[in-house]
Amino acid sequence: MQPIILVDPEFSAVIEAALKQIKGPKPIVIDVDDLSFSGGKRIGEIEYEDAVASGDLDFDWTPVKDEWDAIALSYTSGTTGNPKGVVTHHRGAYLNAVSNILAGNLGQHPIYLWTLPMFHCNGWCFPWTVALSAGINVCLRKVDPGKIFQLITEHGVTHMCGAPIVYNTMINAPDAPKKKPTVPVVGLIAGAAPPVAVLEGAERIGIKITHVYGLTEVYGPASVCAEQPG
Repeated sequence: MQPIILVDPEFSAVIEAALKQIKGPKPIVIDVDDLSFSGGKRIGEIEYEDAVASGDLDFDWTPVKDEWDAIALSYTSGTTGNPKGVVTHHRGAYLNAVSNILAGNLGQHPIYLWTLPMFHCNGWCFPWTVALSAGINVCLRKVDPGKIFQLITEHGVTHMCGAPIVYNTMINAPDAPKKKPTVPVVGLIAGAAPPVAVLEGAERIGIKITHVYGLTEVYGPASVCAEQPG
């Protein structure tokens, strides 16, 4: 089976240089023409939407034979900061996706804003989490407080995840909301326990935070600091 690579226009030059170093058969290159990005160039044989449209509706797919088989190979900085490859299996991804729904109180049809980088092992399994809960993905090219607040209002965002620096950036942004919304966004925050100032600051701009902790080298959140009375 010939490998496939999806190319974001921001990294077309990097991928083009990498392809020149391949001595054997090259992968099928599919361009993802993101209208929210200006620059880059098309280097592939086909564009993503056209590739999807050309799919076979009658394709007879083969179910997974063993739930311990690999579902993804991801790369992450990890807790130690040293880049490494991580293989996750179907069983682990499924269990973590279910757990994310419970820990994040996603319910049905959440509107999830991607403030968590996919570089953290598939974003703590949230691509599967959102799919499992029949939700909507609202995507960002980078963490931009002004854009985040705009998307929250525009799309009615219900959930988000991120490191402490993401929430700090939002709290201290000059265009941060001045009053709480009627329904706050549910936010998961990872890493060291956030100080009270972050919890209070997030609530002030309309985000109700729950602290979670795990390993980005594995699947993401593994423990939850459930809110206590008072």
